[in-house]
Amino acid sequence: MQIQSSFANDGGKLYLVPTPIGNLEDITLRAKRILTEADYIAAEDTRTSGIMLDKIGIHNKMISFHKYNSKQRAPELIEMMKNGTVIAEISDAGMPVISDPGYILVQACIEHDIPVVPLPGPSAFATALIASGFDAQPFTYYGFLPRKASEQKPFFEQMEKARATSIFYEAPHRLVKTLTTLSEVLKPDREIVCARELTKIHEEFARGSISEVLDHFKTTEPRGEFVVLVSPNTEEVAVSLADLVKLVDELVASGKSKKDAIKEVAKENGVSKNDLYDFYHQG
Repeated sequence: MQIQSSFANDGGKLYLVPTPIGNLEDITLRAKRILTEADYIAAEDTRTSGIMLDKIGIHNKMISFHKYNSKQRAPELIEMMKNGTVIAEISDAGMPVISDPGYILVQACIEHDIPVVPLPGPSAFATALIASGFDAQPFTYYGFLPRKASEQKPFFEQMEKARATSIFYEAPHRLVKTLTTLSEVLKPDREIVCARELTKIHEEFARGSISEVLDHFKTTEPRGEFVVLVSPNTEEVAVSLADLVKLVDELVASGKSKKDAIKEVAKENGVSKNDLYDFYHQG
């Protein structure tokens, strides 16, 4: 077990600093101060981030840290922080670690007892979620899905029965193909939202059934990066809690703990874990 205080010392540490996903006014005062005061800024793409930072008046030394060099670069940055260096890590846009390799550096810092300080800020999927019109609790975020339809289908099968809002990112040139695959797995009248260019001048939300949204983008060229949200499955649960208890008992008999068995069965059948837990222990 590890208890870590983010501000326990004045030595080296890692700041995780969100950057605007479009509108530069979304940079926070604290984020701007940390980016200015840090010894170095670690960025996925130093050229892209350099342009953004220049526009908001930050001119600090930058280090490249991306998925292709993260495993080699992480030990270097760890040694620097051990010697007192303060590093602010940023993503190309939005929250570090979310759909970027930042977790590798975070894990290394935790392993070496280097403080990790997260800052709140912009996130594309959270921004899209609160304006989607879907229930925000619970939700499942998938990031970028595989590109091949055959590899996407298992994810869409999960979304088909999910009682939570499902969220993933997609590039404009793959959107129609991905929505086509989605329509083959889910019922075509299932509600979805495709949000693009969030916080920018061309921000847009396409809301409707899968078939409606797919037809729209077949005739209107998709532009900008997309957040795709799939509404929760609200159909009545066909299986009874009594039947699910039997499935739990089978998993327990195979060696799983009751807690893990209940969690697994509830997730696979789209029911509340707490409801199944209460029903199981009433029997």
